Amino acid sequence: MVDITSSLWTDFLGQIREAKNQLGAPETLWYRGHPNSKFYLLASLLRYKNGLDKEQQLFGDFKRFSDRILRRKESDWETLFDMQHYGVPTRLLDWSETFGVALFFAATYNQSHHPSADAAIYLLDPIALNRLSGISSIYHVPRDEAKFDYRKIYWDHNPFAPIAPIAIEPLFSNDRMLAQRGMFTVHHDKIDPLEDAFPTAIKKVVIPNALIPACLEFLELSNLNMFSVFPDLAGLADYLANTSGLER
Repeated sequence: MVDITSSLWTDFLGQIREAKNQLGAPETLWYRGHPNSKFYLLASLLRYKNGLDKEQQLFGDFKRFSDRILRRKESDWETLFDMQHYGVPTRLLDWSETFGVALFFAATYNQSHHPSADAAIYLLDPIALNRLSGISSIYHVPRDEAKFDYRKIYWDHNPFAPIAPIAIEPLFSNDRMLAQRGMFTVHHDKIDPLEDAFPTAIKKVVIPNALIPACLEFLELSNLNMFSVFPDLAGLADYLANTSGLER
């Protein structure tokens, strides 16, 4: 059994390397883990039939109700980051600069939510993706907000209507974003699978279900767990509940 697992792990790493090479071995590479390989890349707002119709209402209501709880934000992007952080549907999709963090989300949530399914890792060349929209670099927001205004572009389609997701690099405004080395893509209005639509920028590697135990062992050895990935009280609570040896 150990030999089989070792072989699967070696094959998996080889597939990651091959996917990277197919993207041209870019210097900048982002990763995202899915606990079920049948899932595809779709921002939470677009998972609802009327998500786009409710986008402005969600944004306005969040700003109105959160002002007394959170520090007032000068940038719309910072408001979006808070919305994403607290689970409000947005156009944002989370990525990480760190392969291990993506593997954590794929393997850990596979075990807890989809234990019989294969998982998957996505690889993204963010600069190649942005070139599809005529953008030569990665926008740093909110610093680049004057050039890349959320409301103008996604609500008014001014000065352009996005035809592809656009990669952005945020300020690490909270501990989770820093721990996860979090990056984002901002999605356009289409819901088609991105790896099919933009194969020069995105690749998918399936993690066979039989490999999940080896992935979890790698994560344990790397100290990638609920508390290191979510370094706040919620993450600590999950970590203690899962590691304290409690028996149901």
